[in-house]
This record gives sequence, structure tokens and C-alpha cells, in this order.
Amino acid sequence: MTDIDELLSIIENPTRRRILEYLTREPSYPLQLSKDLGISQQAVMKNLALMEQMGMLMSYPEVSNKGPSRTVYVPKSQFTLMIDLHDNMFTARLIPADDVDAEDANVSGMDEAMGRIGDIDSQIRELDLKRSALLKERNSIMSWLNHAIREVDDPEKRKELYGRLNTVSNEEA
Repeated sequence: MTDIDELLSIIENPTRRRILEYLTREPSYPLQLSKDLGISQQAVMKNLALMEQMGMLMSYPEVSNKGPSRTVYVPKSQFTLMIDLHDNMFTARLIPADDVDAEDANVSGMDEAMGRIGDIDSQIRELDLKRSALLKERNSIMSWLNHAIREVDDPEKRKELYGRLNTVSNEEA
């Protein structure tokens, strides 16, 4: 999944978000999803088909000891979606997990794994707070710059300054 517009059209739907959240915990098949989420099987199947077609999910047949084989669904893509909206900034970025180097998990037991997850989540919260503070500072500087540029009388000079500002902003993305 590499297109932000396609991704947003998929995750804007609350039913699809609930299905994705469920499937990130464990693979499942339509009837089980329908029962566990309280959604009609028809709606589940329609949404699964769309998400599979868009490349978010993949399916495979699984033999069942309780009846005919069933189609099981699992997430296929991993990514981070970041959207910033401030007075002087709007960005939407899709960061595929393939672009990120990560360490392999090195845990030996359930308690250690859960503790490590807690540590990682805490570090992510700290990064989010730092990012938020940086965005607030950036917004304040951008407000000052935009005000200063608007004060320039020469339209050509203003255009040049806005162009320079856009260049600086695009270099950081």
C-alpha cells in the first residue's frame, strides 16, 4: 500500500478499522469476525474483499476439523500514517515498514515480552511528545515568517521569499 488517498478511503470506514484491529491480533475467517465483531457476515466479506483487493490483506485456505475448509485473512502490509494539521502546516505521509530497520525481538518469556512492549510503548509516547513540541515550535516560527513575508511591499520579493520557504519546508519532508 503506497497511495495515501487509497489508504484513507479504506480506513475512513469504522467497520474496516475494527476488522483490521482484530486481524492484527490474530488471523481469522469471515464467520468468526462476524460473530466476534457483531457485524453481518455479508458486510465482513464485502470489506475483506475490498481490503484484499487494495493490498492490505491476504487470504489463504485453512482446513477445518469442524466442516469445510475456510478462507483465513491476515494483514499483508505494514506502515505508519502521519498527518499533521496546524495553522501553518499540513502534511500527510505514508511510511512503509519496509523503509525502517528494526531489531529482531530477543525475548525469552511472556513476562519479558510484555515488559519490553511496555518499554517500547513508553518510548513511542516520549517521541510523540517531543515531536509535538517540535511541531509547536515550527508552527510558531512559520507564523512569524508568514507575517514578516506579508509585510514585504514588493510582490516579486514576497513571491521569492515564499518560494525559499517552500524549498526549506520540502527539504525536511
